[in-house]
Amino acid sequence: MLPCEVRVTSPTHPLSGRLVAARSFKRLGGELLLVVVLPDGSPGTVRADATDVLGAGSSDGAGTVLDVAGLRRLRTLVSALAAGTGGGRGR
Repeated sequence: MLPCEVRVTSPTHPLSGRLVAARSFKRLGGELLLVVVLPDGSPGTVRADATDVLGAGSSDGAGTVLDVAGLRRLRTLVSALAAGTGGGRGR
């Protein structure tokens, strides 16, 4: 199966959506990693489950946590805390 090109599928990975050349597998601390050639030509590792090497559904599942309304509410709360009007709650 290797060497081959794999796509980084994890939306939280800095190389999300990019193709990288995978050369081999290795395990570190029980985690399966791919030894890859990074876009700048240097060697590196990427978690195997952050790529499509194991199949289409192998993303880490991270996604949007806040929608626009939630982000606005968070901004309001942070501004209130910064202004000292957090309702008397401890931090």
